[in-house]
Amino acid sequence: MRVPKKPSGRRALPFYWWRRFRTHRNLPYKAPLIDKIKNGDFDYSPFFEQAKWELHWMKEEQESFINNYQGEDYELDNLYTEIEIRARKRYNKLFEDGMKDEFDRMDRLVNDFKKHFKISKDIIKETIEEFDGTIEELFLFMRKNLVS
Repeated sequence: MRVPKKPSGRRALPFYWWRRFRTHRNLPYKAPLIDKIKNGDFDYSPFFEQAKWELHWMKEEQESFINNYQGEDYELDNLYTEIEIRARKRYNKLFEDGMKDEFDRMDRLVNDFKKHFKISKDIIKETIEEFDGTIEELFLFMRKNLVS
């Protein structure tokens, strides 16, 4: 896992202060399904990876704090624990956003497949669970095999 450099200086959004990166822009709902797939509208949510990065950056910040600490026991210092509290709060918020985003993406994927192929959600969900490949490969598989 390659962790990017911790961003700094980004203007915090008042309602999404815990997000450090721009979010993905989905195509409009009227766009063709294959275009949405190629745009990455149904890909794995990036919030989970960003949450892991927060923990990595927390460890780096704590190591820096330990190296520069002048007192006897750094673990009793409030500044040391504040580093972890801030990072864990941001991690929890990102993970929560990731869960919501992932549920929304899967729901939109099933609904868009249902509209495009005109088959039941149960068949789509069963096919998704059994299929082992990318979303684009799934689309091509369903177009070839499930539509008569």
